Amino acid sequence: MSLRMPSWSRKTGHFVAVTLLLSSSALLAVSAQAQDVSNDAQVQAGYALSRQHCARCHIINSADRFTGHASTPSFMIMITALRDWPDRFDTFMARNPHPAHIRLEGAEERPDHLPSTITEVMLTLDDLDDILTYVDNLAVELDNPRPE
Repeated sequence: MSLRMPSWSRKTGHFVAVTLLLSSSALLAVSAQAQDVSNDAQVQAGYALSRQHCARCHIINSADRFTGHASTPSFMIMITALRDWPDRFDTFMARNPHPAHIRLEGAEERPDHLPSTITEVMLTLDDLDDILTYVDNLAVELDNPRPE
């Protein structure tokens, strides 16, 4: 089981600290509004990243059903058919075949024993967070949200 820190914790931490000076009701309203705006931007960024990188193999939503490979599960199938879909998405970079062609910015070079069949994908931690936010949003749309 993996633990994900909320994306707002590192992106708007300063904003949240300043708003603590407000009354508790105003704080709740401002925080909720900021979270909604931030989440929408993250969903869009995650969709764009998924379309650019993940859609080479996976169908990432029903509108892009002609992308991907027939032998690769779509995001929708994984979310609706697999009970452990949150863990699978949270740990996708460690699951084959992803280590052969995806790595984090600043990580060591890909080992020679992991042949790449496609161009290497470089992602940042923010990119990963955006992709997972897109996936979580897709799961809500598919009526199978991430368990709390």
